[in-house]
Amino acid sequence: MNNNEEFIRLYNELDSFIEEKYDRYEEDSSIYFLINKYRKSNIPIEKDYSKKLDSIRKIRNLYVHESGIIDDLFNVSDEVISTLVNIIDYVKNPLRAKDIMTPFESLKCAYDDTNVFSLISIIYKEGISNIPYINEKHIVKGVFNSDVLLNLRFHNIEIASETTIQNISEYLTFAANFNSRFIFVNERYEIDVLNEYFNNSKELYKKRLPIIFVTSNGKSDGILKGIISPIDLIKDRK
Repeated sequence: MNNNEEFIRLYNELDSFIEEKYDRYEEDSSIYFLINKYRKSNIPIEKDYSKKLDSIRKIRNLYVHESGIIDDLFNVSDEVISTLVNIIDYVKNPLRAKDIMTPFESLKCAYDDTNVFSLISIIYKEGISNIPYINEKHIVKGVFNSDVLLNLRFHNIEIASETTIQNISEYLTFAANFNSRFIFVNERYEIDVLNEYFNNSKELYKKRLPIIFVTSNGKSDGILKGIISPIDLIKDRK
């Protein structure tokens, strides 16, 4: 099989897989759907693949409309074949929550007996915006962040040197958070779904989505496995 034949075989393989994965039966071009999906993505590799896949689509269209003479005009390069193989691998084996999350072992967490001043120091010195508030079973009970501090000020709650998280726990609940919404997923969630959650948070939740919690069962009562922030989606993992 020459490169031209292999190119068509791979293209059709990708088209069929996208059709099945995204349930696009009897709709317009599945390849064009993926191009537009990646074009809107914040993930650098997907933006790059969008451009390359659009060029690949145009090459394929030449074969459809000029099938009688196209093989005499040019041969598809090994580079194009390699690019198509890489795109197929990316679509079939996407990064998942477990691949991009900051794992529990690397997290700064708050417990009932954690001193509030120590958490404020972490926020301002280490640039950590949202600190999970968890119990002894590693189940998330809320979040400590700057919104909590604003809420405390709004209610005229003073923080003393001995104040612990337990003393102000009612202000760390998700319901008490003014500006942010938090969601839970399991480790199998694909990166493009996570990307859409972040991109559409205002439309979906009417609030900002600063982080996503990854738990053992994908629910709020599951064991915390890690967290994902928007920057985790665009990290270079080469």
